[in-house]
Order: sequence, then structure tokens, then C-alpha cells
Amino acid sequence: MGKSHIDVNDFESITKFFTALGDPIRIQITFILGNNGKSNVTDIASHFDITRPSISHHLKILRDAQIVDSKKVGQEVYYWLSRERVSTNMQLIADALVSKECDV
Repeated sequence: MGKSHIDVNDFESITKFFTALGDPIRIQITFILGNNGKSNVTDIASHFDITRPSISHHLKILRDAQIVDSKKVGQEVYYWLSRERVSTNMQLIADALVSKECDV
């Protein structure tokens, strides 16, 4: 298998990515957005027993980690899964894992 090279920027991006996904609520939000497409905070909050500000906080962390994208339309902000970024980060880590053979 070929060697995979991950540079420092990739490590920072992947670390931020997995740190953001280190919370069960944020994982659930990514699944909701993956299944439902664009949603606003009210739509997302309807799936949880936590406040809208808490959902907004989780969305900010996901947005900062480039897991979700957002756009303000009128008074509402809509969020959606950044499928390309999520796929890229998952592929980087998968490539790094399969590029090394274990010498036992």
C-alpha cells in the first residue's frame, strides 16, 4: 500500500473535527442534518430536550470545525452538513490507518 502523508494543517483540521464530534448531541445534529438537509435552529432543537441557545452553541462548534455550513436567510440561519469536508477528513484518517502495516 502507498504511504499517506498528512501535514500539520491536516492534523489540526482532523483534531478539531474529531473534538467537535466528541459530544453525543453534536453527533446527533450531524445525523439530523445529514438526513434532513438544510434546517434552522428551531427545526434542529425540536429533536432535543435542550434549549435553542444550547443548540446554537453546538452548531457554532460544528461550524468552527467545518462540519456544518450555514447561511442567514432573513431572520433565520440555516445549517447543513458540509459533506465534502466531512468526507475529506474521514478519508484522511482512513488513508493514514490503512497506509501502515503492523510488523508483528
